[in-house]
Amino acid sequence: MYYQNWSELKKFNPVKDGKWDQELLYEYLVSSCYKNFEQPLNDFFSSYQNDEALAELLFDFLLNEEYDGSESQIGAAFYLSKFDKAILKKKKDLLLQAQQNPVNWKRPFKDNSYLEWL
Repeated sequence: MYYQNWSELKKFNPVKDGKWDQELLYEYLVSSCYKNFEQPLNDFFSSYQNDEALAELLFDFLLNEEYDGSESQIGAAFYLSKFDKAILKKKKDLLLQAQQNPVNWKRPFKDNSYLEWL
């Protein structure tokens, strides 16, 4: 689906009653690749950098072949890189799996030197 601006997109909040709607999250991740949505979505996702359920969904977008090549994977990798380190440590196996991808934009961190804290 195409949204002309943030006002249109934010009507479809992917969080309902504390639970994530994966289809709406997909729309947010795809939209995050477009300049006019970059800052509002950065602000939106910054509120959820400690959300373990969101981390699980973002890893699902990254590692699920169904989304292969989708802009949602770019968004997922980007927002995972902003996540609280304590959450990422809990998801260490998924993070290391994502980091092994030969496609740069599918890795949350540019290279493994960023993972020394892990």
